[in-house]
Amino acid sequence: MPASLPRPVIRRFPVLIALLGALLAVTGVMVWGIRSFDASARWVNHTYEVLGQIESVRAALDATESTARGYRLTHDPRLENDYATHRPRAQARADALVRLVEDNPDQNRRAQALQALVTRRLAEIEQATELQRAGRTDVANRLMLDRGLATNADIERVAGDMARVERRLLTERSAASVRESLRLTIFVVAGMLLSVAMLIVLLVMIGRETRRSKRLEREARDALVTLEASIEQRELLAEQRRVLAAFAGLLHSCQTAEEALDVAGNALAQLVPNGAGVCYLMRASQNLLELHALFGTHGSEYPDAMRPEQCWALRRGSLHLYDPARPTARCEHLHDLTPEQACGVCVPLTSQGTTLGLLHVGSRLDAPLSDIELAAVESVAEHLGVVLYSLDLRESLRVQSLRDPLTGLYNRRYLEESLPREMERCERRGRPLSVLMVDVDYFKRFNDEHGHGAGDALLTKIGQVLAAVTRGEDIACRYGGEEFTIVMPEAGLEQAAMRAEQIRLAIAEASITYMRRELGPVTASIGVHELQVGLDTPETLLATADRALYAAKAQGRNRVLRATLPSVRGDGLPGDLRA
Repeated sequence: MPASLPRPVIRRFPVLIALLGALLAVTGVMVWGIRSFDASARWVNHTYEVLGQIESVRAALDATESTARGYRLTHDPRLENDYATHRPRAQARADALVRLVEDNPDQNRRAQALQALVTRRLAEIEQATELQRAGRTDVANRLMLDRGLATNADIERVAGDMARVERRLLTERSAASVRESLRLTIFVVAGMLLSVAMLIVLLVMIGRETRRSKRLEREARDALVTLEASIEQRELLAEQRRVLAAFAGLLHSCQTAEEALDVAGNALAQLVPNGAGVCYLMRASQNLLELHALFGTHGSEYPDAMRPEQCWALRRGSLHLYDPARPTARCEHLHDLTPEQACGVCVPLTSQGTTLGLLHVGSRLDAPLSDIELAAVESVAEHLGVVLYSLDLRESLRVQSLRDPLTGLYNRRYLEESLPREMERCERRGRPLSVLMVDVDYFKRFNDEHGHGAGDALLTKIGQVLAAVTRGEDIACRYGGEEFTIVMPEAGLEQAAMRAEQIRLAIAEASITYMRRELGPVTASIGVHELQVGLDTPETLLATADRALYAAKAQGRNRVLRATLPSVRGDGLPGDLRA
């Protein structure tokens, strides 16, 4: 026969059996109470949903009528777009209300009546809008007054009846929910008290030695976990310091912004191994930022450009975190990304009070960055901002050396440096690029009549006119003598020709003052050519525009000629030129 069990163990069996029975009973009662309470709560939530949907139908219909009225009064295309957006919303919300009250026949009938009234009201609004478009304003206004007021009154009556019924149901269901909640609370408290009492008895019977053994085991396990976490964190911090030190050394040796971004991308790839990041650099106009992919992504899912007001970090001038699981704002430039892709941090790149760009880093694990990773990203952004500012300052000093002292425009050396770069950028992005060659008509005669000082005053005035009428991204240069060149990135031939005509008129209207005398007016001839991708080099691009310029002079001066496909006519004039 088996050996007899110890007396404490024998005494423990009845307690265990009683505890198990009590727990099963309490569990059953709690499950029943939870289900009952859950059903009551669902009905209360359903009532709130119905009330909210009724108000949503009203709001959508009001918005539709408001935007339609605004469009009829102003004929603003934006209001027409708003009207087209709001109109289907009102019908969709009325349809959703019918589906929401399918469980209540009376309310369902009222919802169907409301749905029909909304449909009728939308038809009246659309009819009035069509009459307004046809110029029948009086008929449209009578329609809105005669039928609109009656239909709106019916809608308010039916919606009000539904809301009153739902509020009565809400009162009844809320009271039932409170009763079920009280009953469940009593069951839970009673069960917990009973279970706790029996558990205390069992724990006393187990003995101090068992409790002490478990406590020591738990403490040892917790200490081991804490030690491992501490070692891992210390190793991560050491590696982070090593990467940041190497990054800082390389970064401050960079000669261009592209090199600095490449170094920053390599460092971030090591500091945030499961992340992806892009950088936006501010244009000189300070109204647009351009995309540069750094690591973990080709950048195709991000917009190529963004405005400063589209990012919370740039608005506030400080780091901004976005996590879909937390109550935080999402930047507008991340709206095309999924919430998981947008989860991350935006850090402005600033130095000496100047905003130079934006760094966005997210995790590819659909989880927010750790505190260590956030600190690393912020450190990289701080170093990168300082270096970009230094490079920008260096570039500004270099550009100053490339200015023509008389006109204030860029000189020919800067043109030769920047034109290939702009051509490559526009070809890569699939954007057009045009070049204008501008020459002052009869400049030698002007010099002979008024002197070289007056000629310099004329060139200075031309430089001021070109600087005033060109865009911020255009490159206006003094090509030599009285000839000027304007590079227009992202401008096609038609747009460039229109701008050239504006420049011609501005020069013709300009007033030149020299030695307290008004001189002029003067005119200019302009040749325009658009980059032919795969065919033009910087030299041929300028030569074609220059050929168009000389053709404009040959045809009588003070005009704009555009170059198209190269050809030669039988009369000896270039066949690729047209006004």
